[in-house]
Amino acid sequence: MLPFRFVERMPSYDAAEAFCVRVDPKIETTKDLMKSLYFLLWFPKYLRCNWDMLAAGLRDLAWVPCPKIVLVHQRLPNIRREDLQTYLQVLRDCALGWQGDHRHDLEVVFRINDCAPIEALLTPPQAPDAQGA
Repeated sequence: MLPFRFVERMPSYDAAEAFCVRVDPKIETTKDLMKSLYFLLWFPKYLRCNWDMLAAGLRDLAWVPCPKIVLVHQRLPNIRREDLQTYLQVLRDCALGWQGDHRHDLEVVFRINDCAPIEALLTPPQAPDAQGA
């Protein structure tokens, strides 16, 4: 089971209750995605725009004043398949890492129609059937 929330309609949040980040649905490059998240999530200057930075930042979030952080995706970023897979893996791992932690709750929201593509990207390929060989 994925630690993401899949919705029909984009949710709204009380700014006093949650630090809500809406990922730009028009993003078409990994560089733009990284740059956008860097600024939207108020990442410290010492973090660089790469996958390791994103993972490190999402695992820390000490600078965010609200305990609940929400990343809302109106649609999946239109980036290379390999990069999208890495992005989703980072989000999954970080969301799972915050489960049960009282300091922060990382909620990642996608549209319901993105559920199947996300599951396909995050499901490891099946090994060929040994009997068929």
